[in-house]
Amino acid sequence: MNSRLLKGYIMVILSAVIYGCMPLMAKYIYADGSNAMTLVFLRNLLAVPTLAIMAYGKDKTLKIFPKRIPYISLLALLGCCLTPLLLFSSYVYIPSGTSTVLHFVYPALVVVGGIIIGERLKATSIISVVLCIVGISMFYDTGAHIDVKGVILAILSGVVFATYVLMLTRYKHRGEVGERFTLYIALASGVIMLIFCIASGSLALPETILGWVLCFVFAQTVTAIAVVLFQKGTFAIGGERASILSTLEPITSVIIGTLIFSEPMTLRTVVGTLLVLSASVVITVRGKE
Repeated sequence: MNSRLLKGYIMVILSAVIYGCMPLMAKYIYADGSNAMTLVFLRNLLAVPTLAIMAYGKDKTLKIFPKRIPYISLLALLGCCLTPLLLFSSYVYIPSGTSTVLHFVYPALVVVGGIIIGERLKATSIISVVLCIVGISMFYDTGAHIDVKGVILAILSGVVFATYVLMLTRYKHRGEVGERFTLYIALASGVIMLIFCIASGSLALPETILGWVLCFVFAQTVTAIAVVLFQKGTFAIGGERASILSTLEPITSVIIGTLIFSEPMTLRTVVGTLLVLSASVVITVRGKE
């Protein structure tokens, strides 16, 4: 395996682990008076200065061609605005675990989308997707109440994110990808989410200094680090592999829930974890082909 692929795998895995920690961080922020929509807005806005410093330090410029702004804004709308809005909205109707299961149909959708746009299908891709779907389904609560609205919202979040991944892999100007690219994604996302928050009357800023500190740390961790890692990793290994490896995100959430909140680790979740890890191994080994 060449160094480029190895770095790509490591980046995507690290981003998945960070994303898996989001529920833990969000739990404390919500307790301070904020809400999901505001947090999506703040996680983008508060990361802009950091990303600007990082981008200028690396590229010695913050310039980006104006003609690329519409495409970047569309990526921001899909990946950093609509996806979390749909997913968080589904929590109102169905348990978050069920929402996660339905959201993670997106690796399969990325594979299907890749076939549609002309990418070659491999047996390892099919095996990995099947292992992911079966593994993630193990996290489904069989006794949970199912509301059709929640199901639709969660599935739509997966569809939208799959579209984002496919569009990201088709972005031609790869020399810009990284901190500078993410800077404009975050800036566009922050503006879009501010409009959403004001229009819906859901803007709920933190009530204490500690709440603001937590939001700042959340923004730097998720947007300035995880988003950058995922984007760079996706360009290095492709959207299909990145999507499958990102299923390590719910596993991280389950482990954190068990270690920190003493949530029970059932046989189903153990089996699901092993299946998803197997899918990650299969797709990683395929990198040697």
